[in-house]
Amino acid sequence: MDYLKNKKIILLAVVLLLIFLISIFFFTARPAAAPLQAIVEINSRIIDVEIASTPRESYRGLSGREALCPDCGMLFVFPDKKERGFVMREMNFPLDIIFIADGQIIKIAENCPPAGKNPDEVYRSGAPADQVLEVNGGYADKYYFKVGDEVRVKEK
Repeated sequence: MDYLKNKKIILLAVVLLLIFLISIFFFTARPAAAPLQAIVEINSRIIDVEIASTPRESYRGLSGREALCPDCGMLFVFPDKKERGFVMREMNFPLDIIFIADGQIIKIAENCPPAGKNPDEVYRSGAPADQVLEVNGGYADKYYFKVGDEVRVKEK
């Protein structure tokens, strides 16, 4: 009799443990969120951008991508204004890196070439910036972007 009672208790404990583990999985597992999207406007030019707002997204940036559509980019949004440094780690194509402070372009690093896993070149803002826009290399020159141009960001 004690043997059956102990077996039932053990079986009940295992079932409760399984229910507990399954409930943890369902209540904590979240699907990967789609990247935040926005529209950036400079000199009446519209650029569709993904927003990188976390340290992880900022570190990864556009690394590893094969291409970027002609009017697309990535906007890095920071919670504070300070000098920024960007590298071309594991990029497959050149970029223009546009440094922005308070809605104005403060510097443009043009046609930055791809670099490997350990890039030597750091592209710096030279002044405090709160946003950085990356677009295809040559884009800023093609559309006559210059220091002082207004940058407007609109949510999609």
